Amino acid sequence: MSAAELPPSSGSRIKGSEAVKTALIKAAAEMLGEVGPKSLSVRDLAERAGVNHGQVHHYFGGKRGLLEAAMRHLAKLHFDRSLELSGGGAVPPPLSLTEDRAYFRALCQSVMDDDIELVMTVDRDDEISVPLRVLRHLRETHPESNDLDIRARFAALAAMQLGWFAFEELMMLTSEVAPAEEDDFRERVKSFMQRVIDLGFD
Repeated sequence: MSAAELPPSSGSRIKGSEAVKTALIKAAAEMLGEVGPKSLSVRDLAERAGVNHGQVHHYFGGKRGLLEAAMRHLAKLHFDRSLELSGGGAVPPPLSLTEDRAYFRALCQSVMDDDIELVMTVDRDDEISVPLRVLRHLRETHPESNDLDIRARFAALAAMQLGWFAFEELMMLTSEVAPAEEDDFRERVKSFMQRVIDLGFD
């Protein structure tokens, strides 16, 4: 369930602890991707959620706790979707990050706000971190390889995926792709990325 798939607020004040927490996480997940953690106002967030701003402190200990809960929620959705798209495999298929736009918008905004710690609270968690799962897989399947080489390969794969997510439209324009060619072009990019993923360490 994406941030948008959480139950919508009714426009009136929300009641009940679970409903309040859900509404706050939904609002925070949306706003993280829109304005980033620095510009996100607790009052604006509470207003969007349809709750009193004091509830942020009551349920999450303050803005930071809520931001971490929202990022963890988005990361868990991404982790589950990644497993589904990869058929349970460790490495998500090429260009699949676009399936989780809310998470990657929040991630990008947090990085641009120099709040890497917010991202790392998720990426240190083995239960919801796609990067940890991929890196562990590469280490397990190539135990004879130099660990720095493995980490460099992981970084290159991640950079390709993230770069496509952030700049797909620009890549289409600079590569002079006509609208009628976009689907075929995208499939060719996927095929190229898959070949890179499949390359062995030699």
